[in-house]
Amino acid sequence: MITALIVDDELLARQALRRALEPEHDIQILGECGNAIEALARIQADKPDVVFLDIQMPQLTGLEMLAMIDADSMPHVVFLTAYDEYAVKAFEKNAFDYLLKPVTAERLALTLQRLRDSAGSVPQDYSVLPEAHRLRQIPCFIQHDVIFLKLDEIECVESRASGIYVSDTQGQERPTALRLNVLETRTLLLRCHRQFLVNLDQVQRLRYLEGGLAEFVMRRGRAIPISRRLLPDIKERLGIV
Repeated sequence: MITALIVDDELLARQALRRALEPEHDIQILGECGNAIEALARIQADKPDVVFLDIQMPQLTGLEMLAMIDADSMPHVVFLTAYDEYAVKAFEKNAFDYLLKPVTAERLALTLQRLRDSAGSVPQDYSVLPEAHRLRQIPCFIQHDVIFLKLDEIECVESRASGIYVSDTQGQERPTALRLNVLETRTLLLRCHRQFLVNLDQVQRLRYLEGGLAEFVMRRGRAIPISRRLLPDIKERLGIV
C-alpha cells in the first residue's frame, strides 16, 4: 500500500485529484492540505510515502516547503503545476515526476506506475531545484496563527527539551516546527553550540571566558555560548587569528 498526501491551495484541484486516485486500490489517501504549513505538520506526523505537491501556493511555495523537511523524513514528491517551462525543464533534467494541471488520466497512470516501481527506494534529493535548497523565512507559531520571520529579523535559534525556539531582534521568542539541523543546512545561520544557531549580523562581539570557553554577545546584550569544539572554525570564519 502506498500512502499519499495531497497538497494544493485550490479546493477543486484537490477534489479532482482525490477522485482520480480513489479507484486505485493500492493508494491510500491520508488527507488533503490547503497550504504548505499544514502540509509540513502532516508530513512530519503521518510520514506519507508520496506527496502530490502544488508548487505555487500563497505565502510559502511547495519548493520552499521542501527546504523545511529533514532529508531523513523526505517523502517521494510528485509536483503539481500549471505549465511553467522553466519548472518543467528542471524536473525533467533531474528525473523528478510532475503532473501538469489539469491532470489527465493517462499521465496520472504513468506517474502511479513509476511510484509502484520505486516503492521502498530512497527519495531523490530535491535541493537541486530552485527555492528548495535555501530558506528565506522561518515559520513560527503564535497561539493559533503562523507568522513568517525573515532571516534578517532573527537573532538566534535555540533547541530545548520542549522544542525549537526562534528569537527575533526585538527579543520576542516563538516556537517553530523546523529542526535545528534543517535550519543549519538550509540557512546562513551559524552553528555555535549544539543547542544554538546565531545570525552573525546580530553579533556585537566575541567574548573569551575562562577554561578556553567563549560566547557571542548579541546586539541586544544577550550572551550565547560557543562550543569549545566549534570555536576554532568560528574564529577562522570570522578571520580571527
